[in-house]
Amino acid sequence: MGEEIKNLEQGAKKAWPVVMGWVGGITALIGLFATLGGGVTWLVNHHKAKTERQVKLALAETQASQQDYQAAVQTYGDLLKADPLDRPVLDLQLNTAMQWAENFHVTVREDQHAEDLAGPALDQIFAILEAGLTRTKGSQAADVQAHLGWAHWLNQHTAEREFGPAAEQNLRAALAADPSNVYANAMLGNWMLQNGGNFSEAIHHFDVAVSTGKARPLVRKMQIGGLLHLDEPGARAAQIKAANDMRKAGEPLDEAYKSRILSFCLDPLVTDHKELTESLSAVPPNEAWQTYLWLDDNTSEAEVHNLNHDFIHANLLEISGKREESLEKYRLLQQELKNSSGTMKDSVDAAVARLSHG
Repeated sequence: MGEEIKNLEQGAKKAWPVVMGWVGGITALIGLFATLGGGVTWLVNHHKAKTERQVKLALAETQASQQDYQAAVQTYGDLLKADPLDRPVLDLQLNTAMQWAENFHVTVREDQHAEDLAGPALDQIFAILEAGLTRTKGSQAADVQAHLGWAHWLNQHTAEREFGPAAEQNLRAALAADPSNVYANAMLGNWMLQNGGNFSEAIHHFDVAVSTGKARPLVRKMQIGGLLHLDEPGARAAQIKAANDMRKAGEPLDEAYKSRILSFCLDPLVTDHKELTESLSAVPPNEAWQTYLWLDDNTSEAEVHNLNHDFIHANLLEISGKREESLEKYRLLQQELKNSSGTMKDSVDAAVARLSHG
């Protein structure tokens, strides 16, 4: 009996490590499965978050492309709630805010005022631009500072709640940091034309902006928009030069802008001889004629259209020094207008008298 008990005890001692090893293995497996389960959960959540991020990025891009900049800025803001330091999203939001400033406008109902709607929107732009300025360097920082200056001008001009020098200060600071910066040059040029600044300096800024080859649609909008209806010597010539360059480069020009350039620079009914001479002398005669035809592509009133073309052509011949050809053209116009009255007839009669006794 004693021998049997002894044998059982020895067997138990041998079996115990096996049992403990089995328990340990089971515990390890449970830990492994728990770890694997946690890893799978992390992967699922990570994939979900990545997919949601991509969807929101695509949404914001679409909103910006449709010029719904305020919505795009908010969508990027939603993404930044999850990670306020997400640099790619911060940069995308910053770029969108700059586009918003470039194309800023407000739509108002009859019971609303533009300045009331502009203010809160500009506050959003200011917050993003000012934050962006603290983390950018070099030419990118100059881009941001130029747009910040433009936002200050909008705050003064559209929201009517700012009357200090902040706009010009920021634009000039951007130029000091990057003298060839396309945004600073175009925006400062436009600002100067709207605020009675030095005309020659403003034109120089536009020349620099154009020479960069960057942001060309914005540069032209700032350039043509600033020059339109600016009744100052050289302004008409600058418009024709810009339009001529655009025509030769195949750049598009909005029909409304074409019409406004024509009416201000090349309209026989409202542009006097001195102003017309400035406009037509801005570029070589053959280019002036081609640009005039490019601007005046509306043939809805054929008779008036032809008279206008003949009048401009006669002026171009005169400016080119082709006195006899010009006089012949004016006399033909004089015959066509003999039973008429008005500005064009007076201009033609004056031209005939001028060239006949010159």
